[in-house]
Amino acid sequence: MSALNHLSPMSSAHRLVAAQFLLLASALAATSCGDEAGLDPADTLSTWSLSEEPTLVIGGADEREDYLLHKVVGVARLGDGRIVVADEGSLELKYYDPEGKHLLDAGGPGEGPGELQPPLSYFTRLPGDSILVASWRSGFIRFGPDGRYASSIPYELPPRGRCWYFEDNDLLPDGSFLLRYSGITRFTDTHEPCPEPATGRPPVVIGRYVPATAMGIDTIAVLPGSERTGDPFNLHAYEKDLVVGIAPGRLYLGDTGSDTILVMNFHGDTIGALPVPFEPAPVPADAREKAFEDVTVTGLHMSDAGERLTTTERMTFIYSDHYPRYARLVAAPRDRVWVMAYPPLKEPAFRFELTMASVFRRLEGGAWWRVLDHDGLVIAELRTPPGFFVLEVGDEHVLGLHKDELERESVRLYRLIR
Repeated sequence: MSALNHLSPMSSAHRLVAAQFLLLASALAATSCGDEAGLDPADTLSTWSLSEEPTLVIGGADEREDYLLHKVVGVARLGDGRIVVADEGSLELKYYDPEGKHLLDAGGPGEGPGELQPPLSYFTRLPGDSILVASWRSGFIRFGPDGRYASSIPYELPPRGRCWYFEDNDLLPDGSFLLRYSGITRFTDTHEPCPEPATGRPPVVIGRYVPATAMGIDTIAVLPGSERTGDPFNLHAYEKDLVVGIAPGRLYLGDTGSDTILVMNFHGDTIGALPVPFEPAPVPADAREKAFEDVTVTGLHMSDAGERLTTTERMTFIYSDHYPRYARLVAAPRDRVWVMAYPPLKEPAFRFELTMASVFRRLEGGAWWRVLDHDGLVIAELRTPPGFFVLEVGDEHVLGLHKDELERESVRLYRLIR
């Protein structure tokens, strides 16, 4: 663990990368030498499934005001069975009873105590069924188990933090959050320059910041970031990326192009390394046919009067021989993690279409998952329904977001059959 408020993150990043990769290699070697079962699950694999129909549906075709959902960014099932939905469209936390009846709304747009300003992208359940939400305009706001406003902390850039950023649902269940440092963005809120965007797989420093104490940033890990070309109109069709799964007390950190998933605690200590349960799948010839497409953009060019122009640009795509090994990680009880196979897409995909709840798509055929236990053994596999984005896995349930053919959103709860 290293406090970065007295260090240059990028100067320490290269040393950390080397150490991290050596650790990954040794951990994977220990796994493969001790037991091949984690890499070849054929003899031990069981098939799990979800109930044929959801046991609870909120939203979708239900056009009543309290059930209309738009841009859901997170959901949680509380200890008594209540469902909390973080809806960015209304800037509210919407509470429902175990049968799906609307109970109350918390938050709402505004600048007063307990009110929210867009974007509402960060959401987690805290111990005791409190809910924490955050945005850079509203700060960190906690709602108690009853849904009432409890407390708030203003958002502040952390020490040496002008080039740090955090992605959707990087909030941790202890009230801290993950920050990432990389040369993928030119400017931040302070309008100070960050490192130039890099090509290839620029390393990303993952740090942990505790808003309540503001004690600096602790380094968790350094891993390869998103696959970049340096040109916004020349992209990888199926880019390799860094993905994170969050559980109470542990993190699953994965590079979707590698064969190892790193397991760490919130203080940066390594717990282990798990083998990825999928082999690289080749990209078929018919998926390479769409090498370019025309996109409409605003703001790249200016008129003589200084107005931003809307133009049509040609976007080209680079195709690898193989898809990424997997697309997502979702933590589950009993120190298990669900690993989602990268879908065999025929169209190029932006990474957020597979990893961000509010904009997901490309799951028309459902998603294929394998479940790893704490030793890296593949204990089960299952397919989730078409158009369904998994957000929470319990011992007996799976909770997530569904989009129908009209892009109507619904929160759905399925029974997990093991």
